[in-house]
Amino acid sequence: MLRVGVKYCGGCNPSYERVEIVHRTQSKFNRQFHFIRHDQPDINVIVLMNGCQRACAAQDFNRTVPHYSVTEKNDFEALIGWLKSFAAKGDG
Repeated sequence: MLRVGVKYCGGCNPSYERVEIVHRTQSKFNRQFHFIRHDQPDINVIVLMNGCQRACAAQDFNRTVPHYSVTEKNDFEALIGWLKSFAAKGDG
């Protein structure tokens, strides 16, 4: 099972409900991925949940881990596609 770390920005000015997007993503992948905090060991990929275009969640994280940065609600489908590519490759 692929371990997906989730890192949220500080939430100072979110333009969408970040937690809702994570919950929707989890429900799409039921048992293929294990969504956990970004600072847990053995993370395979990281999803950066930014509330706006400023993308503060991208600051100070391990860039050697593949990551996807969400900055708006419309990024949901692209995030799903990105995660599906890891599931198809069997990465992790």
